[in-house]
Amino acid sequence: MDFSKLNANEKLATYGAVASIVGAVMSLAYGGSFGALSGILMLVIVFLPQISPTTKLPGSKGSLMMIVGGVSAIGALLALLALLTILAVLGSVLVGGIGLIASVAGGLLMGWASWKEFQSEGGKFQIGNKP
Repeated sequence: MDFSKLNANEKLATYGAVASIVGAVMSLAYGGSFGALSGILMLVIVFLPQISPTTKLPGSKGSLMMIVGGVSAIGALLALLALLTILAVLGSVLVGGIGLIASVAGGLLMGWASWKEFQSEGGKFQIGNKP
């Protein structure tokens, strides 16, 4: 894996994926596993072409990033609503709260980076076999 070969959008998505995974681990008690799953999927989409050049993704990288990042961003917004409820009920839960915030920020960052990558490819979904 050569991080220097990634474009700016892929690097941004990688940062978001790592933040989402770390945040999910920190906030495991609050159901942070979704952030970990979406982060791992994003890392696979970004790094699989480098690790295994003969393996073809089932669509364009931007389209797949858009799907995973979009779902992650929606999940992050829902987690943010849960965070507000948790903080209102429990007060300040430091490690879990920070982890949930990191997971939410990572999910939103993945969504933004995916949108930018999708737009840089022309904004057309390309899933499945290309004609």
